[in-house]
Amino acid sequence: MKMQALYQSTKTDNTYRLSEVVSREHKCKCDQIPPAYPCENEKLVFVAVEGKNSKPDKKVVAFCKDLTPARAKNVAFMIISTTGTEGCSTLAEIVKSKGVNVIDSHFECKVKGGLFGMGKVADSDLANCKAWAQKVVDSLSE
Repeated sequence: MKMQALYQSTKTDNTYRLSEVVSREHKCKCDQIPPAYPCENEKLVFVAVEGKNSKPDKKVVAFCKDLTPARAKNVAFMIISTTGTEGCSTLAEIVKSKGVNVIDSHFECKVKGGLFGMGKVADSDLANCKAWAQKVVDSLSE
């Protein structure tokens, strides 16, 4: 299945770690948003974002506005948060408005705030993300 795992660049690298574990498991490209090459005819795009507040990152919003069914058939969100996933619903609505299917279940990883803000993703979170991604892929393969 043609897919990509993309991530919002952050200081903590948590979004990269989620995307990288999905990329490794499914042997697909892992890239930051915006990707070096735009999505083209992808069956599935995993998007990892940090949900620190209700306003999503401008680069991620621009990327979502640029998606079309010709670029991606399905998008699945992975959210890292200390406070909740409010910003993800905004991104999901943008993607849906472009005619792209958004996978109903998203992966939410709650991390405890560290000394300077966001903590680190635990190995158990990465294992849970890997299992969730496999379920998403399996549901699209049926």
